[in-house]
Amino acid sequence: MRALATPNDDPQEVYQKCINSITDEDLRTRLNLVTNEIVVAATNYKQKVKAKQLYSIPPNNCEDDKNALGTVTKKELKDVYSSHMVGRSKPARAIYDSLLSQSPLGKCPFCGFGQASTLDHYLPKAKYPQFSVLPFNLVPSCKDCNTGKSTAIATTAEGQSLHPYFDHQNFIDDQWLYAEVIQTTPAFIRFSVKAPDHWDDVSKIRVQSHFKAFKLASRYSLEAGNQLACLRYSLVHSHQLWGLDGIRKQLTIEAQSYSRLHSNSWQTAMFQALVASDWYCNGGFQL
Repeated sequence: MRALATPNDDPQEVYQKCINSITDEDLRTRLNLVTNEIVVAATNYKQKVKAKQLYSIPPNNCEDDKNALGTVTKKELKDVYSSHMVGRSKPARAIYDSLLSQSPLGKCPFCGFGQASTLDHYLPKAKYPQFSVLPFNLVPSCKDCNTGKSTAIATTAEGQSLHPYFDHQNFIDDQWLYAEVIQTTPAFIRFSVKAPDHWDDVSKIRVQSHFKAFKLASRYSLEAGNQLACLRYSLVHSHQLWGLDGIRKQLTIEAQSYSRLHSNSWQTAMFQALVASDWYCNGGFQL
């Protein structure tokens, strides 16, 4: 997970910019009438997320054609986003683009390697239409993380995946992602989560929830497999020049470099595992 600065866009101003582009006067009037409810919901969201209690906000399970706020249906609230923020010709598209541009080096903060090409609703608009255009509910994301995560919503503190705008500090600074080398031909890297012992129990389970929700075990292993295939030639060449000691030194430098950039990148975990594997360093890289 990558940390992002919390957007400073005013929720009411964003909402107004979206609905002001609506040409249907009746719809625009009805959406204006629920502005206060939208603002109250945004304030509640921020209070809950800072307390790590977003799971306690009840979902709205009504059908799309039923009223979700005042006389506004769930579909009409969701369309404020899909039609009046995402639409490239709409004034609020500038807000969409600004939020998307905050992803570090264009990478998805949920997985750390996919290209951030869309915005993900951390609390899905299908369940929480009041947050459809709430800036700090919209997170830059790759398509795999946006569409591939579980559709289930958290019902406990432990079940919440990590929030790039609000879950910083220990989730970023402390290492919790690890890997091991499986002695196959070619080598296989298996990833797992092990939170530090000094963390509280909720945080320990949350990183597991994040890892599972975004299917990171299989996705990281796939990336690692591609990296190992590229690495093979480099290590064979290093072995010819410096012998087996040179292999471990090269891998150690890679592990330290990635660790300084991101403690919990799949590359950090993979190179640490390669350094620790006598089998790999003693020739497993050639298989």
